[in-house]
Amino acid sequence: MNKNEANIWLFLRKMRVPLLVLNIFHAIPVTILSLVPAMDADGNEVSLSIFDAMYIVAYTITTTGFGEVPYEFTQLQRFVIFLTIYGAVPAWIFSLGYMISLFQDKAFIYAIKLNNFTRQVKKLKQDFIIICGYNNTSRLLIERLLEDRIYRIVVVDKNAQKIEQLAMESYTPTIPAIVADASQTDVLKSAGVLLPNCKFVVTIFDDDQLNLKTAVRAQILNSEIKIVATSLTRQGEENLINIGVDHVIDPFEIIASKISLSYRSPHLFNLLNWINGGNLNISKNDILPKGKHIICSGGRFGLALKRVLDEERIENELIDINKTTAQKQISDKELLIKAGIKESECIVAGTNDDAINLSIISTARKINPDIYTIVRENDLEERSMFSHLRVHKVFILDRISALSAYNFIDRPLAFRYISALKQKSNAEIERHLLDLIKNTNKKPELVHIHIDPCNSFALCELLKNGEKVTLKDLIIDPLSNGKNIEVVILAIMKHSGEFILYPALETELSLGDTLLSAGTLSSLDQLDMIINNHNELYFALYKKEISHTLFTKLRSLRKPSKQSS
Repeated sequence: MNKNEANIWLFLRKMRVPLLVLNIFHAIPVTILSLVPAMDADGNEVSLSIFDAMYIVAYTITTTGFGEVPYEFTQLQRFVIFLTIYGAVPAWIFSLGYMISLFQDKAFIYAIKLNNFTRQVKKLKQDFIIICGYNNTSRLLIERLLEDRIYRIVVVDKNAQKIEQLAMESYTPTIPAIVADASQTDVLKSAGVLLPNCKFVVTIFDDDQLNLKTAVRAQILNSEIKIVATSLTRQGEENLINIGVDHVIDPFEIIASKISLSYRSPHLFNLLNWINGGNLNISKNDILPKGKHIICSGGRFGLALKRVLDEERIENELIDINKTTAQKQISDKELLIKAGIKESECIVAGTNDDAINLSIISTARKINPDIYTIVRENDLEERSMFSHLRVHKVFILDRISALSAYNFIDRPLAFRYISALKQKSNAEIERHLLDLIKNTNKKPELVHIHIDPCNSFALCELLKNGEKVTLKDLIIDPLSNGKNIEVVILAIMKHSGEFILYPALETELSLGDTLLSAGTLSSLDQLDMIINNHNELYFALYKKEISHTLFTKLRSLRKPSKQSS
């Protein structure tokens, strides 16, 4: 049974009683009128046909009233019509009232919406992602994913206001969304978790327990699907890891690891910052002081930072400013002075309240104007206030979580790239960073290039014919004297599973390889044209125009669409 039939059947089942009453009060007068003798214009006795009787009853009980047709009624017929009016008209009103109340029934409306939502999801031909929970993190993630146009999005959230907010965003293409509990099995099935083109389930609720329930049920329903989940507690993170979630996002640990990286390897920190949307040059704000730090946070964020600073042997003081000021034991200013704000070089405002964080920074600067400031931002709407205060470094939890999920979904090689660089020396990382800036610019684009028929059509056809193609063949500018276009191949994931960090230009390409590439936008467009256009690829390889016969032969091969794949 399809969803349209299911909706009709649900309606009929809910309307069973009123429809039965309405049919009875239709059938009885129709039957009586067809049996009662009528009189024609000449006074002859006639019998009404079933159709005539149905016609008379229809306009009578709907209070339309077309008069006495096809003949003037007899007294007996008028008596039947009299009974029909006082019997069938109330039945009709009862049925209409029941129908109106039915369309106000929340359970019925939910069932209709769920059926329509399921039908929308099944119509998706492109690979898609189920996002459970609509908030600032998911909004940022959706915006990044829609820019790449690789995946469609499906959203589930039990908060009706959030789904209404999603609808008001007017995303293109349209995002199927439903107000429902994503941790329920039926809801996940309706969202398409069992469909072959569903590739990821992302659960980013503010409730760790709800994230765990959703992840467990999604994994049971489809063991092949990849699951991304956020966690704000240590116990929640461990539970998600234990059940086998593919990527657990802990923004506090991400921030702590970034700060640790900024001390141990500033150049690697800059590469990581670039992957997350920054640029490659080291600014003054990226250089963290190594003097005493005051951490104003009593939760996981503060503990994670303290652990990193202890590992780096940096003096630090952890204070739970929320607890202390709530008990009215001491003012903010007195507390910071007692913690040694005058001698400190850095203060971290890391509470879960942006107003308190703003107060901490303002108070600290009044006491020590030269102090380095780090802020945890909880609400995106407060960004203008932090910018106004000219805070040195702002860590936005929602953005950090969204970028972590985005990189795992759309740019998985970026994780391998950073992990591989962590094994290299600082001097080697610095050379790599400087070469990247020299060959591109201070903020190159980062893309994945898949060697498959959908993304590298011309190159794939050449490789299938046994031709050898190297990285140098693709990135050398055919119109210059041996110079490369502004593209750097950072890494290659071979089809065999081998990962190669900054591969040599002589590396041969194979079907199924994936390239992690950085470059200027114009150069990446040029590279995309080379690997997808037979004429451009031939000229890049052999420095001459392709022959008419070969071009005609290659052009006859049709490039498959991404959607059909």
